[in-house]
Amino acid sequence: MSSLLNDLKEEDVANFLNKNREFFHVFPNLLDDLSIPHPESGKAVSLLERQIYQLRHQRDELQVEVDTLIDIAGENGRLLHKVRDFTKQLMEARSEQAAVDCIIHEMKTRFEVEEVALVTWDVPDISLHGVTQLGVSQTWVQTLKTTLVPEEPACGVLENDWQKGLFHTQDLMKSVCLLPLGEQKVWGVLALGSTSERFHSDLGTYFLKIMAEMMTARLQHLFH
Repeated sequence: MSSLLNDLKEEDVANFLNKNREFFHVFPNLLDDLSIPHPESGKAVSLLERQIYQLRHQRDELQVEVDTLIDIAGENGRLLHKVRDFTKQLMEARSEQAAVDCIIHEMKTRFEVEEVALVTWDVPDISLHGVTQLGVSQTWVQTLKTTLVPEEPACGVLENDWQKGLFHTQDLMKSVCLLPLGEQKVWGVLALGSTSERFHSDLGTYFLKIMAEMMTARLQHLFH
């Protein structure tokens, strides 16, 4: 018997109790002698006190999750309104130049983006102020052209050479968001730069994708 007790492990007891949930119904007196430490103070408490603490802890964790979901829903709602208003302004633009001006203005004001660059490697049918054509001779431009995929915005950190080519500023962009423009192929990109880590790699891109689609639809006819 002593040998069997020595071989008995804590996991074995836990498994036994898990499979025999009514064990303490049969031997309720054992509860009086159980020593259950409080998770914070370490002092021995009754089983009821320990259960109350656990339920409160679970309640607090659930409340945090609910508050987080509410915050996310609120932020998504605000973004939805911004995207809707941006789309409305873009649709009301009466010329291609007005559309480009709208895109840059909306990004800087409504979405409070610090640096905005609308660049292409294909030449549009008409010259538009605010649209920069990138030559594909630079290695980084060629990489950008071949890496970007339609309808798949990319966020994160760009190398220094890329930043200098996209943004004409001395300020270092700690994070960048690239919105590819084009349907079957990417002919350009709207680059958004931030001096903070705003456009981190885990950022949700659902609304960014919608905006890229709207801009592509508005300017696509200029590129063949």
